[in-house]
Amino acid sequence: MLSISRRVEVSDIAQNGHIRLSALVDMLQDCAFDHLQADTTLKPYFAQTGNVMFLVSRQIDIKRFLVYGEQLTVSTWCYELKRMYGFRNTIITDSSGNVCACAYETGAFADPATSRPVKIPQELADKVEKHPAYDMEYTSRKVALPESEPDKTSQLAVYGSFVDMYGHVNNARYIELSEDFIPEGREVRRVRIEYKQPLKKQSAAARAWVSDDNVVTEIADEQGKSCCVIEYCF
Repeated sequence: MLSISRRVEVSDIAQNGHIRLSALVDMLQDCAFDHLQADTTLKPYFAQTGNVMFLVSRQIDIKRFLVYGEQLTVSTWCYELKRMYGFRNTIITDSSGNVCACAYETGAFADPATSRPVKIPQELADKVEKHPAYDMEYTSRKVALPESEPDKTSQLAVYGSFVDMYGHVNNARYIELSEDFIPEGREVRRVRIEYKQPLKKQSAAARAWVSDDNVVTEIADEQGKSCCVIEYCF
């Protein structure tokens, strides 16, 4: 388990005075990555093989939106690890210890050169420290697309600043590419994200299905291959 302390800064804040969804994802991602780097079992494996762990899915349940100046703690741990996949929880608590957001994430071991999944030795998976899963609702990591025609479509510009050290669009940037489909005034309480294949610096297309309960968005690359599906629940 790893915990890091953070302060909500002005760069984290959206127009409505609440923390930006992408800033929330950045906090979750930073803590999870630091945890992987600090893991004394997996770190030597990553260094020896050059393999990495790519995010496959994430569900975030937002209990309360953070505001500027708040002190918080981000904590993460692995609750299950298989030869190809790992499962973790990450939670954000305020200075009083109240949970403001909780998440569960799925990651896959992969070769960064090909983005193809790899298997780690079973004995290695068995040695990794694990803790009980957090008490939350665990929905499917697959985000289904509605069968109807989308309500909105858009062409997207994917800027170089969106690309991370692996040459792919950073997982939090998919939020920034799609959140304009959220109707004004609606407050997101759950985000479900399925990362299907990496999107690189290129033009992209988005489709969105908008209802009273949620917005489902899909981002596809220039060839029309689905890269990411996000559900924003109200």
